[in-house]
Amino acid sequence: MIELKNFSVAYGDNVVYDGLNFTFGQGVSALLGASGSGKTTLLRAVCGLIRHGGEVICEPASAVFQEPCLAPISALNNVRAVLRGKNSRLVAEEMLKRCRLDKVNERATRLSGGEQQRVALARAFAVDRPVLLLDEPFRSLDVGVRRKLYATLSELLTLYPKTVLLVTHDVDEALLLADRVFLLEGRPAVPRLIAEVTEPHASRDEYSPEFISLRRSLQDVFTRE
Repeated sequence: MIELKNFSVAYGDNVVYDGLNFTFGQGVSALLGASGSGKTTLLRAVCGLIRHGGEVICEPASAVFQEPCLAPISALNNVRAVLRGKNSRLVAEEMLKRCRLDKVNERATRLSGGEQQRVALARAFAVDRPVLLLDEPFRSLDVGVRRKLYATLSELLTLYPKTVLLVTHDVDEALLLADRVFLLEGRPAVPRLIAEVTEPHASRDEYSPEFISLRRSLQDVFTRE
């Protein structure tokens, strides 16, 4: 789990969080919110990338950001770089295969945006940490590529269950990937649970009447806040 105790972040007079006590449990928690609401600030604080007050209690985590942050070496070696041991090549090859990337020897920076994010996902899962942090990793991709990556991520999480915090601005993305959807609201900001999705990821149908109804209700809440 990810537990925040008396969690505070401020930039000068701009108080983003002030004494927040909150827990994100096992499974996928999606965090929605308007631009500037503090979504990425929270995730980066959990990563240890920004200073904060209070405590962040989190098991070892891996992360995938909007930019894949790959080195100009092969896709395979980008994954091997986070591994140790003589079996690193086999582990990296297996994880890239599970992420459906064939161009393992291609320089990562020459791959398409979707392929680069597949490498980033493979790298994050290869280290096998109990927590996964996702900062809008599919935001810059076209809808077809995003949908394929959603399927890949859901398959990986079935094989390797984790506590996942997904920061997103996309209601459909939240509903397709998450078990719980939170809306970040107010200043100082507080997450509020606005939906729980119990349907198994593999059988979620974004065109079903139930999905459309849930999407509409979340969009109404999101746009009203």
